[in-house]
Amino acid sequence: MKSIGIIANLTKDGAAQIVADVSDWLQSRGIHSLVTEDCAAAVGAGLESTVTDGYSVMDKAELVHQADCLIVFGGDGTLLHAAHLPGAESVPILPVNLGSLGFLTEVTLDELYPALTKVLEGDFELDERMMLRATLYKENEERDTACRAPTSIALNDAVISKGPFSRIISLESYIDGEHVVTYSGDGLIVSTPSGSTAYSLSAWGPIVHPSLSAFILTPICPHTLTVRPLIISTDSRISVVIRSVHCNIMLTIDGQEAFDLYPDSVVEIEKASETIKLIRSRKRSYYEVLRTKLKWGEMLDT
Repeated sequence: MKSIGIIANLTKDGAAQIVADVSDWLQSRGIHSLVTEDCAAAVGAGLESTVTDGYSVMDKAELVHQADCLIVFGGDGTLLHAAHLPGAESVPILPVNLGSLGFLTEVTLDELYPALTKVLEGDFELDERMMLRATLYKENEERDTACRAPTSIALNDAVISKGPFSRIISLESYIDGEHVVTYSGDGLIVSTPSGSTAYSLSAWGPIVHPSLSAFILTPICPHTLTVRPLIISTDSRISVVIRSVHCNIMLTIDGQEAFDLYPDSVVEIEKASETIKLIRSRKRSYYEVLRTKLKWGEMLDT
């Protein structure tokens, strides 16, 4: 491993100093750091040169393509941002949590340097996470236009939701061409197992182990007591047709991309061929992360 890219959420306390310290630590071990311009500016590197003090300064897209590995400092939102960079699916990512929760960024600052040592030695495990692909069409549009249709991949979820006005939306859903239900409410979350502990969980969706290949369909505030979350195989294709007559509806991909939806718009969701490869901590299991983050088994204050 010759070069490691660093992406950081600089709004987190101490993030700039951490980037500087890690860059120095890597340089002392013969590893070249690749940093973004905002990180370089935060740690005091001059931008008049693209190579300064043992690390190279470049934009995020170039950084991803040149790095042998990425370190992402921040919370889950920072990791999702990194996951949407072109080429991120090809690079192992070490996610380091600087936030308050962080289901995806499970490596703590205390574990950073031991984890990095293992990475440099090649002694690490990859947690390969499935992604979904969402494509936006107009109803009855020929599917051979897919190359021109807006298409995005998501690590966590694709969310169809109402706009700022309190109006129920109607979403006609199909699985492999068979009508399942027409959701009436605030919207619908289609998530991966990684996303089952994100927005879907807040909407009372189930927690699904990330090793499973599944989609979770979780309605948002459904206008009926009989509609419940649904787990299906990723061999299936999901289609959601917008049946509301108003236009105040949006498709959001991992909270990173947004598309306006209109009456008769169709959102098709399937398993993506791309995956994200996270370098995992061997110190804890997924269940320990759940116990710690969700405080399972702890007595509530009364």
